[in-house]
Amino acid sequence: FDGEPMRSYNSTPDGLLVNFKAILLSFTPDEANQRVIIKADIPLANVAIDESVPMTNGACGDWRGQLRADFGNPNRISFAGSYSARCGEKIWPIAYSDPASYAARVVKAMYSAVGGRLDGQVRTGTLPSTAVLLYHAPSLPLSQIIADVNKHSNNVMAQQVFLSLSAQKSNDNLLSKVSQTLKGSFTKSRDVVKHWWQRHFGNHKKSPLEPELENGSGLSRTERISAQSLTELLRTAAKHPNGDVFANSLSVAGVDGTAANMARRGVANASLGQAQLKTGTLRDVASVAGYATAQSGQRYSVVGIINHPNAPSARAALDALVEWTVVGH
Repeated sequence: FDGEPMRSYNSTPDGLLVNFKAILLSFTPDEANQRVIIKADIPLANVAIDESVPMTNGACGDWRGQLRADFGNPNRISFAGSYSARCGEKIWPIAYSDPASYAARVVKAMYSAVGGRLDGQVRTGTLPSTAVLLYHAPSLPLSQIIADVNKHSNNVMAQQVFLSLSAQKSNDNLLSKVSQTLKGSFTKSRDVVKHWWQRHFGNHKKSPLEPELENGSGLSRTERISAQSLTELLRTAAKHPNGDVFANSLSVAGVDGTAANMARRGVANASLGQAQLKTGTLRDVASVAGYATAQSGQRYSVVGIINHPNAPSARAALDALVEWTVVGH
């Protein structure tokens, strides 16, 4: 997507998604021994991770670059650089370099840690018709899933939800129970959204433009939606019987999720706690969309999308848009 395959947000969907196929590496200065201790949040079988790097007292700066990390070998994570004590403790989330083997490595490592032993091999392929189900774990409620997706901009979870749209039994109800045999795909999920959009908004000149979707997440350079279309979508969602569930999945301005930083920026003081928002950020895109309750008590949908090489610098302007909605109406 962006030339950064080791960034944890670039993890891809998986039918057996474990820990987002990511590793959280912690770096903790050990003053007594003049070194920095490295620990991973999850064990991976047959993966060696350097336990420490030399500690320096220079400026923190680009601490990731100073570590000179090598993530290319799926059996070893190494560091040829150093780490400054001035950085304090840091966490570096990375995507594992061999995602197809991630789940098997985690299961083997954790099973071994409690005294178990696995002599067989994990095979990747189509599930045989003779396979026997050993364990079934129900999904979390969709309301909780979309809260994680929207409040924390979790892209891989967004893609998983998007794929599930087409992993449905084929009948009149597009959101029927998930089929055990039908595999979702981005192409089929795009068709589901297209048909839903046309059914709710029509397909004529005055209809809001259909969104252009690729994978259902923020990790795309081709996905498009107009501010008008997003506004109509928000208004439609607000009228739905589960509209409050959707609204509550959004970040509260200045309180939680990706909108928590509004309090620190100090532009939208009156709107803190009065707006439920989803933010979006790419290298050249900054956006916000959601609901704001004005001082009059009226509830409004609010949408702002900026496409520009310096778009992230306009975040304060988007905060001001939310503030204006709360104060000026």
